[in-house]
Amino acid sequence: MRITPRFFLKFFLKCNQNCLKNAGNPRDMRRFQVVVSTTVNVDGHVLAVSDNMFVHNNSKHGRRARRLDPSEAATPCIKAISPSEGWTTGGATVILIGDNFFDGLQVVFGTMLVWSELITPHAIRVQTPPRHIPGVVEVTLSYKSKQFCKGAPGRFVYTALNEPTIDYGFQRLQKVIPRHPGDPERLPKVQNRRVLHRITQNEEPSEPLAEEAISGSVSPSVSVLVGCSG
Repeated sequence: MRITPRFFLKFFLKCNQNCLKNAGNPRDMRRFQVVVSTTVNVDGHVLAVSDNMFVHNNSKHGRRARRLDPSEAATPCIKAISPSEGWTTGGATVILIGDNFFDGLQVVFGTMLVWSELITPHAIRVQTPPRHIPGVVEVTLSYKSKQFCKGAPGRFVYTALNEPTIDYGFQRLQKVIPRHPGDPERLPKVQNRRVLHRITQNEEPSEPLAEEAISGSVSPSVSVLVGCSG
């Protein structure tokens, strides 16, 4: 038994000779055939031959190439934001990690629309807009008033400049220090000096937050303790 595959091909033709610009009367016009062949010469064996057809030039096909909307190809999504927190004054450079990013895609912090810089289809660079109060905002994407990631938005945490205290700074430092066997889940306040000691021993902090804390941008009181612990 021989299995013969069938393929259906669609052609859009445009007549450049002896054709009217309207449909007219098909019986008065020339007929055409489409031939599928493995060679330019169609006098010999051909793979397929179409029926006789009438071609006119008032078809909507072939007049103008349709520009594809990049948002129709694949839906962009946000998987991560780095860094995921910053000051309420804004102006921090943030990288969005995700899929299907394209040129012209905009980033929305809460309700604030900001322009983005496309790095790759998986990375976008933006600057955070200012916000008058601290808190968590949802980060979504927008293109020509079309919203993306509404169901699974990214999240960015705004922190006020006057909010951090010495205790708040130590809570943030505990997130980036190396953990040792036997350490409790939260180090008590009496072990704050140990926290600073581990931070100074860590040559390459795993997050920019640790670098900011060591340099003194988290809290002036923290920077003094770090200097004294060395």
